[in-house]
Formats: sequence, structure tokens, C-alpha cells
Amino acid sequence: MQDLTLIRQNGGVYIDSREVAEAIGKRHDNLLRDIAGYLKTMTKINALKIEGVNFFIENSYLDGKGQARPCYLLSKMGCEMVANKLTGEKGVLFTAAYVTKFNAMEAAERAALEAELATLSTMPVPRLGEFNACARIIVRALRGMGATAEQVLHFLKGVYEPLGITVAEDDAFDDAPRLYTAKQIAKTLGIYSLNGNPHYQAVACILNENIFVGDNHKVIETQDYGSHIGLCVRYDEYAVRSVMDWLYEYGYPDEVFGFERTYRILYKGHMSSLGLAQ
Repeated sequence: MQDLTLIRQNGGVYIDSREVAEAIGKRHDNLLRDIAGYLKTMTKINALKIEGVNFFIENSYLDGKGQARPCYLLSKMGCEMVANKLTGEKGVLFTAAYVTKFNAMEAAERAALEAELATLSTMPVPRLGEFNACARIIVRALRGMGATAEQVLHFLKGVYEPLGITVAEDDAFDDAPRLYTAKQIAKTLGIYSLNGNPHYQAVACILNENIFVGDNHKVIETQDYGSHIGLCVRYDEYAVRSVMDWLYEYGYPDEVFGFERTYRILYKGHMSSLGLAQ
């Protein structure tokens, strides 16, 4: 059996379906048909919330005439699924080949990581003055980009608290201007959807489709959402008060129109619950 080639793509490691077909002695078009069937079954009967892309990734290659042809990239789990459908000698040999290949790769990566950690452990510990110099440069850059005092404090805590140095208490910047997400505005002002959740879509609609609050009253930040990094818009107190004034002017409407949609609103609590500066 030929040596299988591992392909790294978008953080994953795969084997081309053409190599798999050759390894198991099956026509490539028949293997593509089988994989399409596996994916269809996973999509149709998905009680375990199994993602097909964890097994097979759609891909393509150029044939001898330069025309694009379909293929799949198979992860380790995808190879295992194909191998489980095989019987006889070819199934055993293919299983041995892909397991050996993936395990060797994982062992090499572990060894490289252990070597890197060993190198880091022998490096000299930076002195406090070096931390201070780096912190000053980064804080200057953060302020130049319009970071709030709270954001700068959060950065400094991440730098110094692992060293056992207290930067400031959480209430040290109580007088700093607050910024609010649309969801925080909705929850504080009692603007809820019919299903009982803070109606951030309605708030965003009011701010951007009805009031047209200027860019000088909002800050766009990056935020970690677990599996990805996204953008988060935060609004200042002027924007919040503008929402309050708009609602009052229009008699706290049950519906808000914008973004080519209609948002139904329920009101809970009191508008005075937000502690904004008078």
C-alpha cells in the first residue's frame, strides 16, 4: 500500500479521497458516492448533532485537461468511517496505514511542543522594568485607538496580576464613561421581545434606523465569542438617552420598523432604572 499524504488545511489534517480510493481498491467516483451518502444520512438523522465537516470536507482538483473535478478531504474520523465499512485485507491495511500516519503526526507535534516548552522554561524571567516598558508602549497605543479607561485597566490586570501585583480595584474607574451593548440597553430600559429576552435587535434598529446616532457615540470592538472572534458595538450614555427620548416621543410603540423588518416590543421595569448622569 502506498504511503498516505497528510494535507493541512484551515487548522485540520486530512487525506485526499483519491488516495483513499486507491488505498482501498475502489473507484474514486464510487467512493464519492459513498461519502455523499454518509453526509446525507448525518444531515437527515442528526440526533447526536454530528457535524459532517468533522469527517469530510468538499474539495476539488484539476484533472489532466485542467478541468475542476470534485473530491473530498477525509479527517481521521472520516477515514475511520470509511474503514468501518470495509472487510478483508484491504480494510485492515488501510486502517493500519491511516492510523499509523495520523499517530506519527500527533507524536511529532507533541514532541515539538514539549521541546518548545523545555526551551521556554530555560529562558530568563523578564524583569519588572521590562514589563513596565512594554506596558507603557501598549497603553499608549490603546489610548491612541480610543480605548476606555476600563479597557486599559483590563489589559494592565492581565499583565501584572499574574506577577502578584494589584493594579487597581474594579471600582477605581467608576467615574469613567460607560459604554453599553444594545442588549445591555434593552435589558436596562426594559425593552423585551415577545419571547421574554432583551430585544437588542429593536434597540439596534432604533439607534441606527430611526435615530441615526453618530459614530462619535459608539465604539466598535472585537470580542471573543468562543469559537470565533466577532465585532461588538458599544454605545455611550448619549445614545442610551436618545433611545429613551425616542421611545417617550413615540409613546412607547409596540412595534419598531427598520432593517426591512418589524420588531415587536414588550416593556418591563422602569426607564429610570439606568443610572445615567443627569
